[in-house]
Amino acid sequence: MIKKLLNQSFPETENPKNFNDNIFVSYRRSSPYGKTIRKLSFEDKMKIVIEGQGGAITINEICAREGITPLIFHQWTQDFLKINGNNSNSVDVKTPSDIKKFKIVIEGKSGETSIAEICRRENISHETFLDWSRAFLEVRRQKLQEHSNFKNPTYQKNKQLISGRAHANVFEYVDNYIDLSSRKALVVLKSNSARLNYMADVENVVSLQRINDVRYINKYFEKINSKLNDGGIFIGCLETLTARKERKGINKIPVLSNIYFSIEFIFKRILPKVSFTKKSYFDITKGNDRLLSKAEGLGRLVSCGFKIMDFKTINGMLYFVVKKIKEPTFDLNPSYGPVYKMPRLGKNGKTIGVYKFRTMHPYSEYLQDFIVNANGYAQTGKPANDFRIPTWGKFMRRLWLDELPQLYNVLRGELKLVGIRPVSQRYFQDIPKEMQKLRMTQKPGCIPPYVALNRAGSVMSVLQSEKEYLEEKIRSPFTTDVKYFFNAIFNIIFKHKRSA
Repeated sequence: MIKKLLNQSFPETENPKNFNDNIFVSYRRSSPYGKTIRKLSFEDKMKIVIEGQGGAITINEICAREGITPLIFHQWTQDFLKINGNNSNSVDVKTPSDIKKFKIVIEGKSGETSIAEICRRENISHETFLDWSRAFLEVRRQKLQEHSNFKNPTYQKNKQLISGRAHANVFEYVDNYIDLSSRKALVVLKSNSARLNYMADVENVVSLQRINDVRYINKYFEKINSKLNDGGIFIGCLETLTARKERKGINKIPVLSNIYFSIEFIFKRILPKVSFTKKSYFDITKGNDRLLSKAEGLGRLVSCGFKIMDFKTINGMLYFVVKKIKEPTFDLNPSYGPVYKMPRLGKNGKTIGVYKFRTMHPYSEYLQDFIVNANGYAQTGKPANDFRIPTWGKFMRRLWLDELPQLYNVLRGELKLVGIRPVSQRYFQDIPKEMQKLRMTQKPGCIPPYVALNRAGSVMSVLQSEKEYLEEKIRSPFTTDVKYFFNAIFNIIFKHKRSA
């Protein structure tokens, strides 16, 4: 089916009256014989999008050949992703599901939506997506063989480099996302690679060094960001805390393993993030073999201007695929310490900094949108399958220990003891408009209404509890908080009410 789409020639139509206006585009096409006006039907544009996203030739080459800009190509990709399979009956496709699968692969490969979001939306597994992508790649490889500019030595060199340094499975994964035959695809073994320093006009970068062994991680990500063209793909890897434990033989010895990993956590996880021990730590270790969580690694990437497309564990290493979408934020004061200041919405929509003991990995704040888009919300009202929270973080949350620093916000007059939860902008935009208006009228609090009312921590239960509280607060502004405070204390002490 894909091969037929790639090879099919669609007749040019001179009379646009036979078609809807929105399926035509006029543009000037450059050629050695001068400039001409060409009409393109939707099928023509579709063929160009398929060819470009398939990687038979680069998008820049297609744009030069067709006399269009990359912006126009991007818009055509957007238009292609918006259509339904039934709207493409003029294309010779076996079934609507074929074109739907193909659209899903294109959406993932173009980076418009993360693979996790696509799998959740389409109710398919990650492996199913990769299977569809591999079928697509098989056609792409055939087109590469036919294309006159195909440089087989470049492709083979990159294949040997990746397979030799990592694994054949890694090469297959990388090959799913970038065109390794392109001279603009850069494969580097070390973060200090000379090629990374002098090469310009880079479309894709594959880094085979563990991020754990990079001295200045963010500076390295920022450097790659500066080298990549807009929309360029960066693929790299890191060893997560979980994978490291599984690799260590001492993990199988019950008592000793707990002692060993506790000491290692203090030395390799805490000392590098404390201001007065950071310099000594890096002087000794040179930044090698640093402990990194999946959340911190991906969060750093987002902070450095990348959008997460996909990630997968292969042979104990987490390989990530990210797309450059903007310049880095250059956060000069990232939050590492035990107390974290969270940006939350206060009264009248004012952003306030709410203090809590850290229960998430560093840089987790940058992953809020990704987690919600990929997994949605759990029954508790918190993001589902949230890998940003370690076991000890969940323990602190259940006993309300993480909330204690919020008393400082109470002293500053930003929070009350009892009230609606201070929420993020991302959560706020997902709740009903009616609740948004009610929330803006009141100051948030430390103890939420659902605790005082002894309700469940599900999304609907929390929202209903907050609605009841806000309506009662408007009717009785002085007595409501007192009543809710003592009810909450009673439920926590005698009914063992715990945080959601």
